[in-house]
Amino acid sequence: MSSPPVFVHPGAAPEPPPGDGRPVVILASGRQRVAARLLDWVTVWLAMTAPYLLVMAMVLNVDSARMPDALLSTMIVTCMIAMVWAWALLRIVRLVLWGCTVGQRIAGIRVVGYDGLRFPGWKQAFNRWSPTWGGRNRSSGLGPWSDVHAYWKDQRTRCCLHDKAAGTVVVQAPVREPARRIVLAATLPLAALAVVLAFKLIT
Repeated sequence: MSSPPVFVHPGAAPEPPPGDGRPVVILASGRQRVAARLLDWVTVWLAMTAPYLLVMAMVLNVDSARMPDALLSTMIVTCMIAMVWAWALLRIVRLVLWGCTVGQRIAGIRVVGYDGLRFPGWKQAFNRWSPTWGGRNRSSGLGPWSDVHAYWKDQRTRCCLHDKAAGTVVVQAPVREPARRIVLAATLPLAALAVVLAFKLIT
């Protein structure tokens, strides 16, 4: 197993590279992680609301007495499957392929494995966003604040509970992409507007 890298807190004085060849990695700041979390909530909400609103609009446009029960059931099941796939695409697939969610991309941070500094694999990505929320049931009993407690307690890597469960760490993106981040951030309100307008037009 390779030696772990040297983690440096954002804004700290730069340190000289260690003599053993270990890489120096800048951790993501707390503000970046909070911003990414909020943006991800918006993104997931949009992605999971769109198919639901589409089905609701179609139901409202058709006389419920004339709609076969089988068709309505099929539409509901299809909607639920689409919502699950939207969640998986944003929370798991993006993490494996690009090392970040939409919110993390906009915030300029990436998720990498603790040892190899590579993007998480499928198992790591799923463990990081599993319903158990990184083993929160084994936390100190602080409920939703357990992640915050774990973040402040870990002075070295600032890992939250889901990071510890998956063996990942959140770091600064190696390449800054201001133009792409601005375009991606502008897409979110446009997507929200498109969902609302589509619902209005269909109904």
